[in-house]
Amino acid sequence: MRVSVYDLTEGCRIAEDVMGLTTNPIVKKGTEISSIHIEALKAFNIQQVEVFSKLTDDSKVEAEPVRESETGTPALAEEPPLKKQYMELISYYNGVFNAWQSGGKLDIVALKSRLMPLLRQVAKNKNVIYQLHRWSEAKNYIAHHSVSTAIISYLLAEKAGYDQGGCIQLAVAGILTDAGMAKMPLSILKKSGALTQEEAIEIRKHPLYSYQYIMESPLLKNEMKAAILQHHERLDGSGYPKGSRGDDISKASQVLALADVFHAMTSERLYRAKKSPFKALEVIWEDEMGKFDIALLKALQEMVGGLATGTRVILSDERSAEVIFTQPQYLLRPMVKAAGSEDIIDLAKERKLYIEQVIS
Repeated sequence: MRVSVYDLTEGCRIAEDVMGLTTNPIVKKGTEISSIHIEALKAFNIQQVEVFSKLTDDSKVEAEPVRESETGTPALAEEPPLKKQYMELISYYNGVFNAWQSGGKLDIVALKSRLMPLLRQVAKNKNVIYQLHRWSEAKNYIAHHSVSTAIISYLLAEKAGYDQGGCIQLAVAGILTDAGMAKMPLSILKKSGALTQEEAIEIRKHPLYSYQYIMESPLLKNEMKAAILQHHERLDGSGYPKGSRGDDISKASQVLALADVFHAMTSERLYRAKKSPFKALEVIWEDEMGKFDIALLKALQEMVGGLATGTRVILSDERSAEVIFTQPQYLLRPMVKAAGSEDIIDLAKERKLYIEQVIS
């Protein structure tokens, strides 16, 4: 399958020699892709490559294949600016996070200046909500989670009626929620199994550490500073660090909290497989009711669900399908038509099935 270089992930295997203006291949057939290979391909301005359909661990490659033109040859795709900016911000965040771990100061001005161009792209392409879980990597989880929490917070705030300034403030707060993780021991950050009770207690200190990084900054409103401190609080009092509940938790805090948990559930972790955005939202509705603001939950459901007729999707049983009708009360479970057949599937009734992926 032919995919964009910007959709490559580590573990992909090259199916054909990648040639440039060189005598020898830039990357040989059979090579297992690493971050170094990806950067090399970009440096040689290679836009697309052929890869095997499965990763080296035998799991399925999730990148969307490049569509062919009417002549039957692969269509030349422009460099996707949104994903390019997203990945560049991931790289930048990793760098500054490493500096924070070594005692460096947090520069909100620099971080915001890197975030703003990405937010401008997000404002034009709100369908990015369906891509974030595909772009995330377990080994760079904190960077992906921080940037994605910023993006989701921005979109959710906009949906909830915040003005543009408020949306940007929440996005900046979103990217800073896990800054305090820089103070965690590496043994905890890199642990692939369940945390001990002592380690869990330590992890629960990170909102306080994040707040300490930004509490003196004039660039964030006090409401946003409090939201960073409270982003793990829950309306029913089950959260941390204070166990606040109800009206003691600000609306901004609830935006960050929902963005945070939604992305966490849809991301690959060292100790847990990711869920599709559709399945994750259902789990939040069914298992986390009472913890999050209902109006915000409905706003997020409207962002993710309510797919337009004709939208192509992949179902949880790996079948391709097309949305043909969505009932307002079942935004996450439309009626779909299976590809290559006349089968109509009502996902509101077929509860074992759900939408795994939206094809852009």
